[in-house]
Amino acid sequence: MARNDSELVLDIRKLGLMDKPGEWSTLTTTVAAPEDLRIEVIGVPAGSPLELDLRLESVVEGIYVSGNVKAVAQGQDARTSEDIELPLDVAVTELFVYELDPEDEESYVMDNGRLDLEPAIRDAVVMALPFRPLKDGDAEDFRYTLGEDIVEEVPEADPRWSALKDLLDE
Repeated sequence: MARNDSELVLDIRKLGLMDKPGEWSTLTTTVAAPEDLRIEVIGVPAGSPLELDLRLESVVEGIYVSGNVKAVAQGQDARTSEDIELPLDVAVTELFVYELDPEDEESYVMDNGRLDLEPAIRDAVVMALPFRPLKDGDAEDFRYTLGEDIVEEVPEADPRWSALKDLLDE
């Protein structure tokens, strides 16, 4: 683990959850957001508040973490490039295992009883960010006009086709 001094690294032994299936603990706190919680046009700025409301449950394989992470993403509207803020409420459900099975690519591994929430939070938050963020009320198709609105006139029926139209109407 690269960041053992982070607020997002928990010592499971101090919480009394190590190797005690069935025990659980809650974690409700606000921490500074780590770097790289972003995609190209929108993201959670480093150091901004990240509200954690998590439940840590000891299971046979490790620690199951579930709950919500709340933050405010800042970026640019994909259509207008105006600054926008987007409140996020992201669900986190991850298993942190004591020992990683070589075939298991989904779980996170703990290091000496220390659980680093940062990769799981990063994955959940970044996946929840919109690829094309838009301001509220901007969900409809983009339109613009120069000068006056252009109104298309309905063409008059060609008299040469009237006989065919009469046949179709029957």
